[in-house]
Amino acid sequence: MKFVLQKNTLIYVSCGGLLMLILGVILGYKIFPKIVEKKVWEQAVLANNTQQWELFKKLPFPFTFKVYIFNVDNPEGILLGEKPKVTEKGPFVYDAYHWKTDISWNDDEISFFEWTRFEFNAGKSGKWSDNDEITVLNAAYNGLFITVEELSPSALEGISSVTEGVFGEYDNLFMKIKVKDYLFGGYPICVNPGDKGFLVGTICGQMKAKVGKGLRMDGNRILAAQMYHKNMTHLGRFTVNSGLKVKEKVSTLVKYNSKPHIETWRGGNESDCNKIRGVVTFPPFIRKDMKFDTFGEDICRMMTLSYNSTEKVKGIPGYKFTAMNDSFETVDKKAENLCYCVNRSRTLDGSFSCLRNGLLDLTTCIGTQVILSFPHLMHADQSYLDSVIGLLPNSSLHETFVTLEPITGTPLRLAKRVQFNMFLRAIEGVSVIENLTNSLLPLFWIEEGLELPDPFTDMIKKELLRKLFILDILKYTMIVMGIAAVVVPGFLLIYMR
Repeated sequence: MKFVLQKNTLIYVSCGGLLMLILGVILGYKIFPKIVEKKVWEQAVLANNTQQWELFKKLPFPFTFKVYIFNVDNPEGILLGEKPKVTEKGPFVYDAYHWKTDISWNDDEISFFEWTRFEFNAGKSGKWSDNDEITVLNAAYNGLFITVEELSPSALEGISSVTEGVFGEYDNLFMKIKVKDYLFGGYPICVNPGDKGFLVGTICGQMKAKVGKGLRMDGNRILAAQMYHKNMTHLGRFTVNSGLKVKEKVSTLVKYNSKPHIETWRGGNESDCNKIRGVVTFPPFIRKDMKFDTFGEDICRMMTLSYNSTEKVKGIPGYKFTAMNDSFETVDKKAENLCYCVNRSRTLDGSFSCLRNGLLDLTTCIGTQVILSFPHLMHADQSYLDSVIGLLPNSSLHETFVTLEPITGTPLRLAKRVQFNMFLRAIEGVSVIENLTNSLLPLFWIEEGLELPDPFTDMIKKELLRKLFILDILKYTMIVMGIAAVVVPGFLLIYMR
């Protein structure tokens, strides 16, 4: 009788263990993941009265905006035909605050203006001050000759005789200027042009009529500054999907300035280069096989990010996605880049043609003959690197990347890095630049970066990772105990036989 009771007890324990094992598997691999997925998506979609919505409207912390300026070491030598020599100065660090205004809903779409304000951060800049004086290319001066050469070459000789009236104390290809004036404050050109003759008035009139990014009116003069157009302003109206109807579409960009396309590149509205797409924030449940398009309104195009590696940020595992090396690749290697070939800038040999690897012509985007690249001409054709002395491309310092927490899609760390350049070329009939050696001169490069502040990483650890750890412990405890409750009685029953 005692043996029968023991045998029945072991059978009951074994059945209970089997039930616990099945329950552990179902809970651990079906129920718990579904609950987590539901909760994460509830936080991810853009809906009123949610934490995500408040963060979407205004970030409670600034981005770190770094500017590295290429000081021209041999300005006089360049005018005599020397190859440009540059030295990187910086970083000059600014806190960049972002917020959204004029937010409106239309069915499942949200439209808004995003504003940015820059404040110089002396502490983060270390030894660098925005009062530091630098020697740089006078981009407006260089741009004038490039434009006239393209539109009316016969006028070049006349233009070169009146540049003093246009540029005043900055009547030279290179200038010494304080960092704060170069970037945001501006330096004056076209001061009272009506008093300086017909030709000066005509040139300045054209500049005023076509004030592009980097130029602004200030009374009866124009101020030229590289970054003024980004400070205390917005760069257009964005429309994104809220994700309320189709959660997978959350924060995907659908329109820019109320249109599903821009008109910057070749091919018109149907061109892939002109189509608006990409993400404004990243979705949850990131996989390594994903790719993300991000739209940069300041460069008028999309950049694609692909998986690179896995890394930890403040103890949190994340997937690192980087800008693809072929983002600015030449047409013969990447045919889909053909629509970015606008043929608006003369290349090193003086011809209008598609640029070689690593460059993007921004003329049709910002209104001036500026060339975009990765910092230090990383991934650019060797001929561009060989045209200037002082560049040292390094992927760890110069790549664009974002590291995402894979469950929530939260950016743990990111850096958007791009460089702005101009071609220097000898132009016949313009004595001041007729001896130049053709080159691509780097102006400056920027890094807009972020490392998620401690309160937010602590929240991820507490509200997500710790709870997931507890669920894992519960799952594996049930599975192990269930297996033990099945196996041990089974062995005992065999032994008792």
